Amino acid sequence: MRVALILAGCLLVFVSLGYTPDALKDQIFNLPGAEKLNVTFNQFSGYFNVQGTKNNHYWLVESMKNPATDPVVFWTNGGPGCSGLIGMWTEQGPFRANADLTLKFNEFNWNQIANMVFIEQPCGVGFSYSNKTSDYVTGDAQAAQDNYQTILEFQKRFPEYANNPLYITSESYGGHYMPTWAKEIVDQNAAGNNPKVNFKGFAVGNPYTNVFTGTQAGIITFWGHQVISKPVWTKYQELCLLPAARGEQQGLLCAIQEFEINTMIGKLMNPYALDYPICLTKSGKHRPRSSLQAYQLQQFLYKAAGLTADMQATLSAGLGVSDPYDPCVDNYAVAYLNRADVKAAIHVKPDLKWAECSNVVLYNQTDSSVGMEPYYKYLIDGGFGLNIMVYSGDDDAVCATVGTQEWIWDLGYAVKPGAKAWAPYFTADGQTAGFITEMQGLTFATVRGAGHEVPTYKPEAGFYLFSNYLNGTL
Repeated sequence: MRVALILAGCLLVFVSLGYTPDALKDQIFNLPGAEKLNVTFNQFSGYFNVQGTKNNHYWLVESMKNPATDPVVFWTNGGPGCSGLIGMWTEQGPFRANADLTLKFNEFNWNQIANMVFIEQPCGVGFSYSNKTSDYVTGDAQAAQDNYQTILEFQKRFPEYANNPLYITSESYGGHYMPTWAKEIVDQNAAGNNPKVNFKGFAVGNPYTNVFTGTQAGIITFWGHQVISKPVWTKYQELCLLPAARGEQQGLLCAIQEFEINTMIGKLMNPYALDYPICLTKSGKHRPRSSLQAYQLQQFLYKAAGLTADMQATLSAGLGVSDPYDPCVDNYAVAYLNRADVKAAIHVKPDLKWAECSNVVLYNQTDSSVGMEPYYKYLIDGGFGLNIMVYSGDDDAVCATVGTQEWIWDLGYAVKPGAKAWAPYFTADGQTAGFITEMQGLTFATVRGAGHEVPTYKPEAGFYLFSNYLNGTL
C-alpha cells in the first residue's frame, strides 16, 4: 500500500508502508534543484556494505508505472572504474542538470517502466569508498562477486522487490561486467547458497567484448568515416590487421600507431560520436564532449599494451579530457553532485569529491585481453532462459559496431525461425532508427547515428529498445 504525501518544496513523494527501517533512512525527500518539478516516484540513496569493508553507493529510482510488479533493473557504467551515475545524469535517468544546477525531466527516462538501481562500482568509484586501500584492487572476477553481493544486499533492504523480474544493464566496459556478473548470478542460483535471484537477463550497449572491439574496430570505423588518409590506413593494416602483424613487438608497434591516430582524431572531433558537433570554449578553441568512461577504457588498454606514461598523458590532452569539468552536459552533473546540499539529500559521505571515473581503482589489466565470447556461449547454451540484448550506436569509434558485428555473428547462433535478419525499425516520424536481428539466444540491434552512449545521443531509440526488450517484443 502506498500513501501520497505532499512535502516541502512541493515534491510529491509516495511512501510505502512496507519499507524496511534501513530503506526509509535512505529515502530522498527533497532533491535540490527539483523544487519546481512534480516528482511522482520514490527515490532512495545510500550504501550497501559489500564483502565486509566496501561501502558501495546505490541510487534507486522507482518505476513511474507500477513499481510493485515492474522489473528491477541494475545499471552500471563502464571504464573500468566509471560511475553508474553517468547513466543516471547524462543518459537515461529521470533528471538532467541545467547550467544553473536546477533540474529538468528527461523525456525518455527508463524509470517510466522499470525500477532503476544505479550503482557505483567497483569500490572506489564515485561515492563508493572503503577504509582499506586494498579494496580498490580488483578485476572482472571480483567485480562480478561484489555486484552479486550488491543484489543480495538490495533485496535485504527492499524485500518487496525480491520476486520482481531482475535485469542487469551497462555499456562500454560493461561488455565485461555484464557476462561475468550474469554467470555469477546463474551459478549462485544453481548452487542454492543464497535466496534465488529472479534473474531474467542483461542488456549491454557498445560493449567492449574483446581486444578487437576496443581498438582495431575503432580505426576501421575511422577509415569507414574517411577521417584518416589512405596512407595512414595502409600502414595501420600492415601493423595491426594483416596476418604478419603478430607477436609482442608488432603488438607494441600497433598500439603506438593506434595511439597516434587516436591523438590526431581526438584533437579534431569526438571519437565517441564522430558525426556530432563538438563544444567550443569562449575563445573558440575546440573542446570535444568526450566520454569519460570510454577514455578510461582506452587508457586502460594502452597501459596493458605497454605505452609509456608520457604517451598516455599526450593522449589525454589530445582527447580533451584532462579537465574533468567538460563544457557540455557532463560538467553540469559533476558540479551538481558535488553540491553539499545534494550530498546531504542523497546520504553520501560528505567529504568525497564525485568524479565520473575513478583515479584510485586499480583494475587488473590482463582482464582486458580476455574475450567474453565463452561467457555468452555458457549463458546461452546452459539453458538458463536469459533475455540477452546487445545494442550498438554506429557512430562510436571506441567500441565500434564493426567490432560487435565481428564477434556476435561469429558466435554462430542462427536467426530465430520466423524472424528476419537485419530488420529495420523506425522512429515515430518514419526514419530508420537502426536494424535488429533476433538470434537463438540473444538479440542484436544497431542504432543509427548514436555515439558511445546510446541514450545520450539517441534517447528515443534507446527507450524504444529498452522498453521492447523488457516486454519481449523486439
